[in-house]
Formats: sequence, C-alpha cells, structure tokens
Amino acid sequence: MNKLLEALNKNNENLAIELINSGENVMQRDPTGVTPLHLASKLGMVKATKLLLEKGAEVDALNMDGVSPLHLTAAREKPETFAILLTYGADPRKIERDGWTPLHWAGFRGCVPVIEQLLKYNIELNLGDNDGWTPLHLAAQQNHPEAVKVLLKAGCDPNIKSVDGQTPLDLAISQNNQVVIDILRK
Repeated sequence: MNKLLEALNKNNENLAIELINSGENVMQRDPTGVTPLHLASKLGMVKATKLLLEKGAEVDALNMDGVSPLHLTAAREKPETFAILLTYGADPRKIERDGWTPLHWAGFRGCVPVIEQLLKYNIELNLGDNDGWTPLHLAAQQNHPEAVKVLLKAGCDPNIKSVDGQTPLDLAISQNNQVVIDILRK
C-alpha cells in the first residue's frame, strides 16, 4: 500500500496532509478501487478532504462496488465532509450497485444533518433500492424517529411497498419500533 493510503487508513491526517503537499498522487487507488478521498472523507478528515479536492481528487470516484466518497460520508455520519464533497460537485443522486443513494445511507443511519443537506438538491425521495426499499423504509426499520419525521415532512410516501410488499410501517412493526410506528400511523 502506498504511503498516503496507509496514513489515511491509520487515521493520521497530519501525515496525510504532509504527503499530499509533498506531491503524493491523489488519484491512486487500493486494489478495491478506494481512493484517498474515500478514506479521508469517510473518516471525517476535513482538512485532508479539502486538500485532496484542491489537488484534483475525483469527487465522484467509485470503488469496485460503485460506492462514492459521498456514499461513505453518509454511511459514516460525517455531515461536515459530506458538505465539502457537495460543495465540490459530488453527485447526490449517484446510485450504488445495490441501488442505494446517499439518502438511503442517511436514512439507514438516521443522520438527520445529512438528510437535510440532501433535501436541498431536489433528489428523488421515493427511489427504491434493488429490493424496493426507500430511505423511509430504512429509517423506519432501523428505528430512527427523527429521520422518519424529516423524510415524511419532505414528502416521502409512507405507502410505497418494497419488492416483497412491505411498507415502512410494516418494517417498523416487525422491529417493534413503537415511536416510529406512532409517527407513521399519524
């Protein structure tokens, strides 16, 4: 593994910045297609993320699973680096191989700050993944009442059924998520 990827994997932002400034290749990838930007942004490294982008890192680089840095920051609940990526033109509509968008990840994690950022981009709220699960399905199943409220207020349809016929309410009931059940029944 190259020095920059190694520094980022070890969560050593200061060394990573030093390596970037000394001319390390910001476009390199590990064997799975992960770039320095994937690592810095998902770890919440604000300075390294900005510097990588300033030095020409590809904001929408995809790893072998079709995952972008924006997906990872949503999955890791890193709203600050998420905002930086959006500022540099990251595509909030990008879809992973399994059908997940950054909004799916934010719903799954219940990360309201990321959901609120995404809502500014007029994205498709009711897009189902490969199993027909929408971000609202994920938030309901994972018991994230605040995320469910924000998604409903934004216009998510609580009646959409997944491929196997389940609504967000069905998923909340299956997990005995009473607060979410009450929200969805209003």
